[in-house]
Amino acid sequence: MHVFKSKIDRWILVCFILSVIACLMGVSVMLKIGGTANYVMIAVIIIAGIGFPLWILASTRYIADQENLKIISGPFSWIIPIQSIISIQETQSAITSPALSFDRLEIIYGEDKAIVISPLDKAGLIEMLGHEKLMVVDKISKKISKKNKKNRKNG
Repeated sequence: MHVFKSKIDRWILVCFILSVIACLMGVSVMLKIGGTANYVMIAVIIIAGIGFPLWILASTRYIADQENLKIISGPFSWIIPIQSIISIQETQSAITSPALSFDRLEIIYGEDKAIVISPLDKAGLIEMLGHEKLMVVDKISKKISKKNKKNRKNG
């Protein structure tokens, strides 16, 4: 089993930090005002506005073993059988997905299903899933080839 962390773009990290700061500012104002309704809103803001984004930021990862690719992002998870993966291709699609970067891979699997992810080690994940499924010949393919040559020399 291999765990691949999500690549995180700086601008996404900045957006997360700014949203947490904005929530904390709102919470501080509500604390000064006081009142039961404000305390309930503070709890909602802390859970939804601070906890949820931090949970996604801290937990987004991709776990690959011999049979499945498990994608985890906060409370969301997907399990994709590796044999159901039809193709893997690079994309910079802005579609909502369990990816914290625009340096993404689109995985087509099953019957007309797709998911977009952003592993930090794209070449390593592609190799685990089956590099023959990679549709675009690019720098990832070159990294895999270099890695295979190195393994053959050492093996």
